[in-house]
Amino acid sequence: MSHRLEYQWTAFHVPAASLGMTDDRFVIAIEGGDNNVCDARTGKRSRSWSVGMIGSRVQVLRQAVRVAGACESGSLQPHGRRCTPEAYVRRIRALLDSALCPAKGQWRARLRVRPDHPVLGELESVGLDFRIEKRYGENEACAEFATDRWPDFFGLIDRYGLDVPPWRWAEVVGLPP
Repeated sequence: MSHRLEYQWTAFHVPAASLGMTDDRFVIAIEGGDNNVCDARTGKRSRSWSVGMIGSRVQVLRQAVRVAGACESGSLQPHGRRCTPEAYVRRIRALLDSALCPAKGQWRARLRVRPDHPVLGELESVGLDFRIEKRYGENEACAEFATDRWPDFFGLIDRYGLDVPPWRWAEVVGLPP
């Protein structure tokens, strides 16, 4: 049976004042991989950083509760060990509390969805462009958000966050393996 391993977590904090919003926003980056996928060059387990949760504190905690359910069955194993769902949620809550310290690395607001997703209509209505890219043999619409457009970006997450997974909203770079 395959399971997901998580090795490291970090949080990026975006203050509400900088967005003109009432709630702070967070980007939770997780380094992980599947236990049965190995790097062809090194033979070690393959792992990479991706956005695991994104949004306000409440949105991130809701996402954490949803993900934590996988700990019960053993299909998610932080540090390669069994973990209770409660312990997983505590870990994410502690990350949110410590997010005021700047994380190493950066995150980039970059939405990737299927070309017929309704969020694209809203992008056009606020004057943002997207382009169609080929990824893994499938067409995807891709939109990048400059820092001054982050209020629009997080507003879209508020509306479509349950429909679009966190790793499709943003990318992380420069985090240590």
